Amino acid sequence: MKSVSVLVTIVALIAWPCRAGEEVIVDDQGMDCHVYTPADLDPGKTYQLLVGVHGAGGKGNGAAGLKGWAERGDVIVIGPSFETKGQRPYQNGDGPHAGKLIKLFKQLGEKYPLREKMFLHGFSGGSQFVHRFAMLHPEYVCGVSAHSGGSWATDGFGSISTRAKKIPFAISCGEKDTAMSFQGAKFNRLDWYKRFRDEIDQKGFCHIGGIWPDVGHRISPGVWDLMRQCFQLATGLPGQSATETVAISEGWKNLDEIPEHEATDGGPAAAVPYVDPAKLAQVTKAAFAKADEGEIPDSKLVSFMEQYPPVLWKDQPGAGKLLEQCGRAAARWKEAATKAGRFEGEVRRRFERFSNGLDTASNE
Repeated sequence: MKSVSVLVTIVALIAWPCRAGEEVIVDDQGMDCHVYTPADLDPGKTYQLLVGVHGAGGKGNGAAGLKGWAERGDVIVIGPSFETKGQRPYQNGDGPHAGKLIKLFKQLGEKYPLREKMFLHGFSGGSQFVHRFAMLHPEYVCGVSAHSGGSWATDGFGSISTRAKKIPFAISCGEKDTAMSFQGAKFNRLDWYKRFRDEIDQKGFCHIGGIWPDVGHRISPGVWDLMRQCFQLATGLPGQSATETVAISEGWKNLDEIPEHEATDGGPAAAVPYVDPAKLAQVTKAAFAKADEGEIPDSKLVSFMEQYPPVLWKDQPGAGKLLEQCGRAAARWKEAATKAGRFEGEVRRRFERFSNGLDTASNE
């Protein structure tokens, strides 16, 4: 009777009418995996797979708050469902739970053109799964956003593999998230987060950590900011939308160790490149002084912006004159490209990258 019940459930789920851009597939444990796709899939484009893992007792619907990312048009989002049924807890990120995610990744790769690695995000129980999975299977992971885990891969609850040290990790916890997450826990959430943060720091991982003031066990806006930064660094795609980048915090460590991204499938390369803060301060100081002296040729301004997009320095003291000149140069560059009938495709994307941060250079 049990097998008949499972079969009926599977048939019902497969036949369930899903909204455009959303479908539900059944994994090898008979559980739902929610798949969110762009409205208009382009078979000639390669998509980044974004995995949102739910917390303890949750399900995959909504993909841990990430389903809206599919509307960007350059990612496919999935929300797998996990449940512990007499096996090791899914939070361990190993065993049948890890195997299930790998199978889903390969299965989806047969249907959609996907990049070769996944970006993982999770909060609480989801955080535990994603960071441990990345340690065990770094060959499948390009970046990890893990927050407020009830335990971390230290002190006998997993291990930290240096094979994953070139993967950017964005991790955090609330300042008041100080409860023990389970009976027998060695530390509270905040203290355990600190232990993990300090250990990956000692081992030279690429990472950023955050402790959110006056926040308990809940998702704060800072979580999403770190997640977007991590996504941008890990994938080379913009973190805010398909065309809008985010500024990269100076708090990241060992960024020089992660792989550089090249333009793929007509998409942008790393839209906001990482620049050492000391070098950026030195370069922009000289550029501000040059702009204060007089007009800089457009060609030099565009070249400068391609290496140092305005979003990196527009808020620095003394940036006013250079911003004005860059705005005019970008507008003239766009006008010339448009008149020549070339303001599309890679030319348009090039403009969007180097003009990022300019209010006067519209990307419409």
